[in-house]
Amino acid sequence: MAARAIEDVANGQELQVSVPLAITVLGVVFNILFTLDLALRWHCAGFFDFWRGDDITWNLLDFFIVFIGLLDMVFEILSDTWKSNSHHNNNNTRKFSVNRVLRVIRIVKVVRVIRVMKFFRELRMMIFSIMNSMKSLLWVMLILGLMYYIFGISFSAAATEYLVTTEMWNDPENSALVHHFGTLDRAFVSLFMSMSGGNDWAVYYDALAPCSTMYQLLFLIFISFAVFAVVNIVTGVFVDGAIQASSGDKALMVQEEMELKKARSDSLREVFEELDTDNSGSCNITELEERLGDERVTAYFNAIKLDVSDAKTLFCLLDHDQSGDVSIDEFVSGCYKLQGEARSLDTKLMQYEVKFLTEAIVALGEQIFGCSSCYFLFSGCCFLLLFAVVLFYFFIFSPKCI
Repeated sequence: MAARAIEDVANGQELQVSVPLAITVLGVVFNILFTLDLALRWHCAGFFDFWRGDDITWNLLDFFIVFIGLLDMVFEILSDTWKSNSHHNNNNTRKFSVNRVLRVIRIVKVVRVIRVMKFFRELRMMIFSIMNSMKSLLWVMLILGLMYYIFGISFSAAATEYLVTTEMWNDPENSALVHHFGTLDRAFVSLFMSMSGGNDWAVYYDALAPCSTMYQLLFLIFISFAVFAVVNIVTGVFVDGAIQASSGDKALMVQEEMELKKARSDSLREVFEELDTDNSGSCNITELEERLGDERVTAYFNAIKLDVSDAKTLFCLLDHDQSGDVSIDEFVSGCYKLQGEARSLDTKLMQYEVKFLTEAIVALGEQIFGCSSCYFLFSGCCFLLLFAVVLFYFFIFSPKCI
């Protein structure tokens, strides 16, 4: 529309501020699609459950977008109706009011772009990082303001001390000093521009040449401190805020965990395809021992912190159904459970299983011998008898004794 207005002005024609028909049709189509999407999700979630849960913010945004879109369509229809049915005297006033309302509505419809944010992880992380950095930004602005104020007072005071007469203020040779550091607000802006890149800091360094060399040295200290210290600290603060924002977003954490799990699963499937030399869809102990001789396969198992020094033990842990063959699903799920070090949950689970087995054995002993003390006495006697047999065999049949 803006390009067409520029073309009309260049050709000396009357401005055409109406929206092209193609844009209007596309707007209607998108409004219908947004409305159907909202209606279907509202129906599936339930009338009241739609406004509850973690997605209530997105649902409110979708409802607001659809409402604004439908309102825009209604005003478009009313505008066309008034243009065709109203008289010329009343048409200007109504046209002005309707166009003003439409302009406001179309500006508000820009928030539709925010809806796309939840479908792109990187975009959402950037938005959340910016939002979480607002508090740090306020403190950074306060620190920078104090720094500009302190150095600005020094430079403006130096300029005032040097320009002691009216002739010196009006001297063209001192115009740069007056323009950049004549007042506190000018010194403030000059320091900001020298640090932010709005102008070359050498311009302000040369402007301080009429003053003492000490002030030029002070300006160099300001530039060094601002560029090499403050900027890096501010960058670190914002980076830390971005990291905290990404780690605090549960949706991002879940999505990253799912992507990591999928990547590991795909890698394990590729390793299984290399282990399955006969393409039978399963792997036996012979194939596993042969392929573990490959350094590349061993390196991958070590990368996921899985000990493959004992192939038989690994195969027994992977073969859950004790069939002698490990399928691809058993291999992937088994390696995924075995990788890494033991967690607190694994330790507690093992303690629970040992406790359960101990209680089961005690209950079995009580059923057989009538009491738990008799059972433990019988178990101790059996253990001592077995130990005595081993010692007897060692001393009688040992080659050293012979």
